[in-house]
Amino acid sequence: MESRRAMSRWEVVALIAILVVAIALRVWRLGDVPPGLTHDEASNGHDAAAVLRGVRPIYFTVGYGHEPLYPYSVALLMSLLGPTTIALRLTTVIWGLIVLLLSYAFTRYLFGSLVAVITAAWMALSFWCVMTSRVGLRAITSTATFAASAYTFWRGFPGLGASLPDASGHRWFWWSLAGVFLGVSIYTYMASRAMPAVYILFLAYLYVLSLRDNAEATAVSEFVKRDGGQGESLSRAESRSGTPTAVSVAGPNARRAPVFREHWRGIIFLLLIAAVVAAPLIGYLIAHPEAEQRIDQLSTPLRQALHGDFRGLWSRLIRSLPMFTFRGDPLWLYNVPGRPLLDVAGGAFFYAGLTVAVLRWRDPRYGFLMLWLLVGVGPALVTGPDATMLRSIVAQPAIFITASLGVATVTQFLYRYLGRRGRVVAIGAVVTLLMITGVRTARAYFGVWAQHRDVRVAYHHALVEQAHYLDAQPGDGIVSLSSIYPGRFHDPYTMEVSLEREDLSLRWFDGRFSLVFPSAGAGRMIIPSIAPLDNTLEPLLKPYASLVHTERFRPDDLVTHFDVYRVDTDSALTALLPSVEGSPVSWSLSDTFPVDDPQSVHKTISTPVDFGGVVDLVGYDLRTPVVRPGGNVELLSVWRIRDRLTREAVAFTHVLDQEGRVIGQMDRLDVPSWHWEPGDVFVQLHRFSMQEDTQPGLYAVEVGLYFRENARRIPVIVEGVSVDDRILLRPLEVTGQ
Repeated sequence: MESRRAMSRWEVVALIAILVVAIALRVWRLGDVPPGLTHDEASNGHDAAAVLRGVRPIYFTVGYGHEPLYPYSVALLMSLLGPTTIALRLTTVIWGLIVLLLSYAFTRYLFGSLVAVITAAWMALSFWCVMTSRVGLRAITSTATFAASAYTFWRGFPGLGASLPDASGHRWFWWSLAGVFLGVSIYTYMASRAMPAVYILFLAYLYVLSLRDNAEATAVSEFVKRDGGQGESLSRAESRSGTPTAVSVAGPNARRAPVFREHWRGIIFLLLIAAVVAAPLIGYLIAHPEAEQRIDQLSTPLRQALHGDFRGLWSRLIRSLPMFTFRGDPLWLYNVPGRPLLDVAGGAFFYAGLTVAVLRWRDPRYGFLMLWLLVGVGPALVTGPDATMLRSIVAQPAIFITASLGVATVTQFLYRYLGRRGRVVAIGAVVTLLMITGVRTARAYFGVWAQHRDVRVAYHHALVEQAHYLDAQPGDGIVSLSSIYPGRFHDPYTMEVSLEREDLSLRWFDGRFSLVFPSAGAGRMIIPSIAPLDNTLEPLLKPYASLVHTERFRPDDLVTHFDVYRVDTDSALTALLPSVEGSPVSWSLSDTFPVDDPQSVHKTISTPVDFGGVVDLVGYDLRTPVVRPGGNVELLSVWRIRDRLTREAVAFTHVLDQEGRVIGQMDRLDVPSWHWEPGDVFVQLHRFSMQEDTQPGLYAVEVGLYFRENARRIPVIVEGVSVDDRILLRPLEVTGQ
């Protein structure tokens, strides 16, 4: 049989050429394209570095949560190459090549060498495959593990097609492997959780097929009895005519009926092994539902459908279906917006192959392929067109195998009717198609996508350039970085993965709302154009800072440049602190405040005020002590850090009416508590609007901090005793219109 024959010379040469081209497209300019790192890539790099430090979680809770296989594989390569961006992305390249080889092996085993070579070549050159093989994301591992499961499953599933060899002596070994790979796929990417449905549906498909064939066999038997054996001649004639009878597709009818009985145990066995392998992660997620936030966001249309409302699900299906050939992922993050998974020619062959598979639906090879395709694209269809490049990735091999079946069918048709000339024409057409695909991919990926402004923004090009700048500069010390994403899972992780040196102490803040003064007395500060200092904060820094460098980018970039300053922190604090120290503060257990004198229920204390032993309120400046209804309140609060905090804190400023109800507020902290360093001082800008219907009078102003995870406030400590969970400032006066 062809699938058992050794590879011919032309096939070996073709596969080597395909691999060379695939590797070239995946490693060329890997350090520059994509032009930076997404936060998801940075999170994976952070997780891998944590593995190298001895952290061994079964599930990574960074961001929305990550399955562990990809970070562990990145850590393996980082142990050899170091914790670099190249190691992160080279891991994806390797996974992408594994997908290509497994797709080739699966296709060759089921559909022969021609379809396998076309499939591998197409995947090597496809924009979609190149894209998903170069970014440092875990989705590619789900494709590899399920492709491995599918291949080993079919190695143990003989007797379903004339081209398949008998492997009955080893079937349980192959099915065991298939179950292991299916179970491992649960550790890869969220979309892979749908893939066990392929085997469940295939089992149901075989059962229906066996019922149908039993009925046909009974009918043939009755016909033979009535016509004295003429039915056998009729069956042979139908087979010669090309009609897809049970005989022509998968052997005698008498053979088909036992297929389900012989193999259902194997499929159940496979699923049980997969369940055992997946059990530790499934158990963890059941015990820690809060660890996985993304599934709640993506499953909304399914939950609505379960309650009888199909509008959301239907809308997403309609918008996602064109992704194959007409309108693809609209996000620059992973695609040239609107570019479909297949181009025009590829789409035509895909639908041709789909037609072939539907016409041959009684051949289990095609049945399995269509189930793989359907279940694999299911997550993308359910969640909408955004990020379909990733959410349909498990179906990637099935899509290209289907398209290659279309090409092979047309090629065989030309050869059959045009002879040797038809073969030349067909081979020339296929080679031309693949060459055009490769050229279009290279131009679209390296020439269009990688150079677009929105891609540079999405991959935080400016931040990565800041890392490169710092790597190139002599000297160590403290560097403060202004960022619109200073939180733990965002720009700090991108900088961690991008920055090669380890002798810098970094501080993070958002200059639009805050300013940090490290305790060391002097240091550098980087302020990009996207996160400039607010006009209220600028006078606190600029007299004590000297510009040492400006790095400019392309004029069309969203982030046009960043400035590097040398800051005299001691002088800045010497000017700032006397202006806020001694600000009137108090505490009160009362939740109501007399309209004429809200401070009558206050108990005065002095600054600094200790919040939970982790941070002191040094003082404040209520810059708008008098406002009109609907007017803006502006407050500067100054804090000194006592201790590190491993939880995310939020600062709040509330204006309270006489009944203690909030009538104006701002809850935010732009010097993230994850990165606090003892001794540092930071300023938080609170700017918000009062309600339009606020009546004239004096109103209490409270400030404090709470933990985001549970909204529990950090207590106020006075002489070692917790007295309240807020501090009251001087009252705010609201005047008439």
